[in-house]
Amino acid sequence: MSIQESTPRPQAHRRWLALSISLVLTAVTLYFVFRGIDREVFERLLARQDRGLLVVAAFFILLQIFFGAERWRAVLSALTHGDAPPALTVQAVFYASTFFNCLPLGTVGGDVARIWLARRFMLSVRQLVLSVLVDRILAVGALVGVAALTLPKVAQPLAPTIWFGSAVILLCGATAFLLLQPIEHILGRWQNLRFISVVLRTMQELRYIMQGGGLLGFLFAMLSAVCGVLVAFCIARSLNINVGPIAIAAVISIATLVAALPISFAGWGVREVSVVALLAMLGVDREPALAMSVEIGLLGMLMNLLGGVVWLVIRQQPEIALTQK
Repeated sequence: MSIQESTPRPQAHRRWLALSISLVLTAVTLYFVFRGIDREVFERLLARQDRGLLVVAAFFILLQIFFGAERWRAVLSALTHGDAPPALTVQAVFYASTFFNCLPLGTVGGDVARIWLARRFMLSVRQLVLSVLVDRILAVGALVGVAALTLPKVAQPLAPTIWFGSAVILLCGATAFLLLQPIEHILGRWQNLRFISVVLRTMQELRYIMQGGGLLGFLFAMLSAVCGVLVAFCIARSLNINVGPIAIAAVISIATLVAALPISFAGWGVREVSVVALLAMLGVDREPALAMSVEIGLLGMLMNLLGGVVWLVIRQQPEIALTQK
């Protein structure tokens, strides 16, 4: 067997191993969280649920996707010095990429699909990767910001500790941005080296993006995060979970951060464990907390699956004007 034939096998094995681990982790966590559930109570909750609020929650998911696309467009606009692709095009590419969030790799798969779909934006792969990376940083920063704003108002002993962790993360992020220019100055001595040159160019573009579109992008990131909170609050109210919007915001921001980690099947399992554990601290029983988490996942998956249709349209129409002003 030649080297060319044998090389892909380790990579394929690693992919299958990662998939297997995520499936096992998802199965174990779901088994753990569903174990001991009172089925009658669970079925009664679903039977008495306010379906109208589920429709409202679905609307907020679509609005969340819209603001997420605008967040990315703000980054692209800063990266291209205001010559960003049309809003409708960015919305289509972003929405299509959400379809892949439903697959095993979750948001990582969605980001890879977004880069692949956006390859016709007349930007290099490095720039596209950078734009998605900055977009993710803004999204995570918004979730951490929501947690930092809401946790002080949650009457729970662990809330101050989690708030301190959120504040440290935000402070480290701000410090890292402020250090970009001094680091560029230091590395400039070796700018003739190819690797250092690439690093310097990337850092300069990152600093320019954050200065040019960081504030607007963070605004859209916060709006997207608020929509996520409203989705959770609507579902909670539909299940008669008596928890205020501030506490829901704190819970769902933390749970979303945990679910975004590429360690389970599209966040399933780890999200349920997080939501059930966090709401238990607020006195919510396991059955309604689990129903809330599962419905957040199912409703989000349903709305994201529609992105698959958009993906098929974009894929079948390569002549779409992705670089038109």
